Amino acid sequence: MAVSLVLVLALTWSGWFFSQRVAFARQLGTTMVVLLLGFLVTNLLGWRPDTRASSWISGPLTSLAIAQLLLAVDLRRIWPDARRLLLPFITAVICTLIAVLVGALLFQPWLGSDAGLLAGVFTATFTGGSLNFVSVARTLTPPEPLLLLAMAADHVAFAAWFGISVLIGRRWGRSRRSSKTSDAASGTAEPPSLDWSNILFGLLWSGGVLLVAEAINALIQIVWSGCPTILVLTTVALLAAQLPGASSRRGCYGLGLLLIQPFFMVIGLSSPVGGLLGAGFPVLLYAAWIVAIQGGTLLLIRHWRRWPLTECLVASQAAIGGPSTALALATSLESASLAMPGVAIGLCGYLIGTYLGLLSASLLAIS
Repeated sequence: MAVSLVLVLALTWSGWFFSQRVAFARQLGTTMVVLLLGFLVTNLLGWRPDTRASSWISGPLTSLAIAQLLLAVDLRRIWPDARRLLLPFITAVICTLIAVLVGALLFQPWLGSDAGLLAGVFTATFTGGSLNFVSVARTLTPPEPLLLLAMAADHVAFAAWFGISVLIGRRWGRSRRSSKTSDAASGTAEPPSLDWSNILFGLLWSGGVLLVAEAINALIQIVWSGCPTILVLTTVALLAAQLPGASSRRGCYGLGLLLIQPFFMVIGLSSPVGGLLGAGFPVLLYAAWIVAIQGGTLLLIRHWRRWPLTECLVASQAAIGGPSTALALATSLESASLAMPGVAIGLCGYLIGTYLGLLSASLLAIS
């Protein structure tokens, strides 16, 4: 187990380093680079990690990462910026839910019993980003090959819509160029520096959240044995994020982004290419359907309501990819004034994505 764990962490660090130093890899993003590196290693070298190492990464380490990321969702700080994009974001989330549920019925003949699982993870990831994907995947526990397919489809659909959004925004959107706002936005492009004090306080906060969540979950299990553990962890972390002492949590987001990457490495290492090529197309089609319906419907409503085009594109990206991709799109469109609102509304997606993902899976299970 120890050797496998060290190798997974070393590969994860390599993916992170590559994504920071190579221009092409920076465009893909850390998560995609880590996922692809794991996929290449398992298919070219045939190596897969020990099951115990994978379980530890998917369990305790990922719980710690989720707690860290959610501790960054301080509503007092993000709400003033988030309000600017609130209506387009809510519209995008509603469109995503409709697309997921209708698509699950349309693609049922090809997806079979996996439709409910995919509906859950796709609802989660397309209403707030990969954090919600991880949370719901841990609860629904889909087979590892299906999890890899879903993650790959998520990234392909996201990348396609990101590119389309850039083209639309640059062609028809009104760029808001200002050296002052560009300087302000550049300060939000990276998580706060992770000095030792930030790391220590972040670990103390997240460790406390995990202990409290574990205690509360033990009590809840007495009366509701089927309560998903991730719901308790999510709720406790979000409540803790509203407590005083926000400055002591400023390193949580950056640390959480790092800690969650081994989970994606395990996904990449967990399935050979044959599984992806054999069963991947219906899953990719389902993901593309969701993103296309969400984006297309939002643009139609935007035309009717006369919302600013660039704001709608950033709000859509915040739902589909999360805070970091909303920031990247705002920067690509030279709309620096939307950088912080994009991050803020993306963090709001962390509030709801896990709950909506589990709700979608439950609705389809009932039907």
